[in-house]
Amino acid sequence: MAFGVTVDNNNVSGQQVEEAGKYNVRILDNSEAKKTSTGKDMAVMNYEVVDGPYAGGQIRYDNIVWDEKDEDARKRSERNFNTMLVAVGVPEGTKVDSIQKFVRGMAGKELSVTVDWSEFNGKLNLNVKRREPKLANGSEPNGVTRDMFEAKNSAPNTQAPSSNAFASKQPEQTGFNPFAKQAVNNSEIDISDDDLPF
Repeated sequence: MAFGVTVDNNNVSGQQVEEAGKYNVRILDNSEAKKTSTGKDMAVMNYEVVDGPYAGGQIRYDNIVWDEKDEDARKRSERNFNTMLVAVGVPEGTKVDSIQKFVRGMAGKELSVTVDWSEFNGKLNLNVKRREPKLANGSEPNGVTRDMFEAKNSAPNTQAPSSNAFASKQPEQTGFNPFAKQAVNNSEIDISDDDLPF
């Protein structure tokens, strides 16, 4: 076969996912089984978006840890791994007896992941929050870019300090509803679910 390339703006190396949201992804074969610094088994999953404006972009380093420090941790771990197996359509009753088999068996499978921006070691990256079956209507970026997330989280605190030391230690009863936009000085504040105390 002779050389031949047709220019395709969607088929480029280094495509990046620039927005948080829900994405249909394929699990890449460079995903791997590793150990955490404390010796726990961990699956490091890497994904490639399969549709939408970020098709070909990668979401990397989704770390899923198998933790057996107590019964609750073991049940959480089992639920996390099982969620992925169900999301990609592994048949009911299938047994997976090692993290290496889990990672190898997942390569090439498709599911959807919900991602949001998070900061780690001073860098902002997309972090996987949920894993579910593939979206029938395609990927759904939500419009929140790295710059928007940074701007929102670096806004200065404009509240004046209280002159009464006792008052500053007591919660103020203002009728605050964490699920609604609150008006302060004629400007709206949108409270993120990540900023809620529960």
